[in-house]
Amino acid sequence: MRNLTLTAAFCALALLVSAPLVRADEDAGVYEKLMADKAASVVSVKFVLNVKVMRDGAALMPPQEQSGAATGVVVDSSGLVMIPGAAFGVGNLGIPRRMRAQLTIQAVPSNIRVVFPGDTKEYEAVLGAKDSKLGLAFVLIRDLGDKKIAALDTASGAEPKIGQTLYAVSRLDQGFDHAPMVMRAKVAGKVSKPRDMWIVQGAGGAMGQPLFDIAGAVAGIMVSQEGVGEDSEARPFLLPLKVAAATIKNSLSKSKDELDRVLEEEEEAAAEDAEDGDKGDADKGDGDKKDAPKKDDGDK
Repeated sequence: MRNLTLTAAFCALALLVSAPLVRADEDAGVYEKLMADKAASVVSVKFVLNVKVMRDGAALMPPQEQSGAATGVVVDSSGLVMIPGAAFGVGNLGIPRRMRAQLTIQAVPSNIRVVFPGDTKEYEAVLGAKDSKLGLAFVLIRDLGDKKIAALDTASGAEPKIGQTLYAVSRLDQGFDHAPMVMRAKVAGKVSKPRDMWIVQGAGGAMGQPLFDIAGAVAGIMVSQEGVGEDSEARPFLLPLKVAAATIKNSLSKSKDELDRVLEEEEEAAAEDAEDGDKGDADKGDGDKKDAPKKDDGDK
């Protein structure tokens, strides 16, 4: 009887020891599949911020240029990329938070480029839309050429459940070869104000990116949401897919309009430059005529 008791105890201990290993193997399979299926749509976005700081209309410092980068996800095959809006923020200027209310800070991104995994080319893009309430920004690639790209599937998704494990697929920065990685998070609760959103633990590094369930379905988009009231600070939440999909669709339309506007302005500027060049050549020709030596009537 004593031997049976010891045997049962050893079996129970073996199960306890082996359980984490089984879970680790399960996680490894999930991680590998998510990385293989989702990493192609995760890209890097480079840009330059043109920053002006003013108070009462007067500049407090010379204009500054700051290089920046962010991880984004392709949300439409036309080349629309979603990134966290904070990427275009000015948090690293060293200006105390209490002083910012007294200042006018302009941060305008330029020289926006999208880098795809395994592609050395940098694709030029324009800032198409921003949603300050959700802390999201959208850039649209100017010309993809013949390149085919993978985009996030927002047509169908999964409804999160409290206690559920979700996953994010992100990338490291350029210094680490933009290596893809998978992060795990837990749905910890739900809020209804200022909108229905899920409280998630462990996904703070996935702002502006989707979270997936174990089957790879999109559960929502991580956003930065301010609460109700002036003193409420922004916190990360998981935005339901149906709301995020509507935001993406609206931003795509705005981004295409913005790209058309930019291209039209560039065409007009090029036409004006060409016209000015033609006028300059004409003036130069007239000058040559004026400078030509006069005939000497004495030669007659």
